[in-house]
Amino acid sequence: MTGRKVVPLPVTENLLLDVFDPPVSFHRCLVPVTGSVTAALMLSHAIWSSQASEPDADGWFVKSREEWGDETGLSRSEQETARRVLRDGGFLEERRVGMPAKLCFRVRPDHVLRALQRHAAGARR
Repeated sequence: MTGRKVVPLPVTENLLLDVFDPPVSFHRCLVPVTGSVTAALMLSHAIWSSQASEPDADGWFVKSREEWGDETGLSRSEQETARRVLRDGGFLEERRVGMPAKLCFRVRPDHVLRALQRHAAGARR
C-alpha cells in the first residue's frame, strides 16, 4: 500500500443519473458489413431513429451532431468518419435542408439487406 488515504466520493443524484444513463447498443451483424464498429453503431441508431422518429414520407429524419453524440456517445470525429463510411458504402444518404441548414438522413434498407445477405452467403462457404 502507498499509505495514501482513499476518500470516498459522495454518491449524488447527478452521478447516479450519469452512471445509469440508458446503455448504447447496436446490431453486431452490421460490423462486418460496414467494416467498422462506429459505423455499425451509427447505422443501428439510424435504423432505430428512422423507425422511432417521425420521418417524412420519403424516410428522411433530422438529427444534429449534438443529438448523435448524446444518443450514441460518438465524438464529432467518430461521427464524421462513420458517416463517410456509411455514405461511401451506400447505407446512408444525407442532405441539408432549410435555413439555417439542418442535416437530414435516410437509411437505405435495401442496401443494408443486400450487404447482410452477401455477408451471410460468404460466411457459409
